[in-house]
Amino acid sequence: MANNPTQKGLSSDELESLTQRILTMSTADQCRVNISSGWRGYTRVATNRITSAGGADATDITITSVFGKRVASVNTNTLDDDSLRDAVRRAESAARLAPETPEYMPELAQQSYTDSGGYYQSTGELEPLTRAEAAALAIDQAKANDQIAASYMDVQAGSNTVATSNGLFATHASTGVAYTLTSRTVDGLQSGWAGDEANDWNNIESQRIANDAVRKCRDWRKTDLEPGEYTAILEPTAVGMLMLRMMNAFNQRPADEGRSYFSRTGGGNRLGEQLFDERVTIFSDPAYEDAQTAPFTSQGEARERTTWVNNGTLENLSRSRFWADQLGETPLAGPSNLIMAGGNDSLEDMIASTERGVLLTRFWYIRGLNPRIISYTGLTRDGTFLIEDGKISRPVTNFRFNQSLAEMLQNVEMVGPATRVAASENSSVSTPIVVPTLKVGGFNLSSVSDAI
Repeated sequence: MANNPTQKGLSSDELESLTQRILTMSTADQCRVNISSGWRGYTRVATNRITSAGGADATDITITSVFGKRVASVNTNTLDDDSLRDAVRRAESAARLAPETPEYMPELAQQSYTDSGGYYQSTGELEPLTRAEAAALAIDQAKANDQIAASYMDVQAGSNTVATSNGLFATHASTGVAYTLTSRTVDGLQSGWAGDEANDWNNIESQRIANDAVRKCRDWRKTDLEPGEYTAILEPTAVGMLMLRMMNAFNQRPADEGRSYFSRTGGGNRLGEQLFDERVTIFSDPAYEDAQTAPFTSQGEARERTTWVNNGTLENLSRSRFWADQLGETPLAGPSNLIMAGGNDSLEDMIASTERGVLLTRFWYIRGLNPRIISYTGLTRDGTFLIEDGKISRPVTNFRFNQSLAEMLQNVEMVGPATRVAASENSSVSTPIVVPTLKVGGFNLSSVSDAI
């Protein structure tokens, strides 16, 4: 990676020099160094005013020492030689005392990676004033509609690095920004939400976020609707919050061991089987535009574009180095982002084609239930609407859902264009998720929630 004089955190040359200093201090059989270096800032809004903002530079180091198959790690953020040497010795002392790790695999030598990019100056040089101006748009919009805005913007810029005593060195610089807004009425009985996430600040639509959150707050005030299975139109954020949880399902070991939806009855896995609607294609790609991630794992394994589901057929499952070694197969790193291919159906067409169903904005407090059917539970939030005779007829109460994501992807009826979404629940920069709006049948809204 070429040095960038305006990049936040340590440069590539500085990181390589630092890792070599640490590795030279090691007396372990093997050693790995992971470094996160960069800047992180935020702007927070509550009760229609900016309540806090700030930022900090940090460099965090994890030193992993190995004796045989005894492994231990120590973290430090102090970079002078004495402190680093002390951290190395503490890692080695802990490793000597640790029980053996049966599945430990030797540290990697130098690997080949595809340059995925992902560092955007628009984000890396984002000024506090620009963040404040985005917040002001929402505050002004909320005040004009007698609402109360609360928002959070998280901005990150820096690099992640891995180096080993076997000669591997890799570093990747990236940026990320997440901006989410909730607007509520003064009585607290109506709420609307909107948000964006991107590597590139230029793709954060601050005015649209303000418009959408205020509009949904204005339009949503809960009215009774009985729980049950409904045709559901899930806006991209709602889809993304579920697909974020599905990422770990694409793992061959639990499938081979009979612990996964992808396990075949009688043994083995379901690779090559059509399991979902043919409109479902899911892949990961470290170089995907404005959703870039490091082209390597924390251990230094290469990540490349991988299709997990192709037109409904399970095409790949990830394999750790240990599991691949057991099978005599090639390792395959798991996804670091997740992209679901989009379609051409508009939200308006989805609503017009729905005789009776619900429109869902997003979810909250999502928790796993059963990995054998990839089922989750959680709450709808900040805008749930009843659709009748092809039109939104009224806002309705929130619900708890209990839903198999496998069944949801089998019951796809329409697919919209794919877009990057803010898929985490904590409003911080998270795993890049790119998904479409989905219309699905039989979505299980299992009980009414009194929550706003």
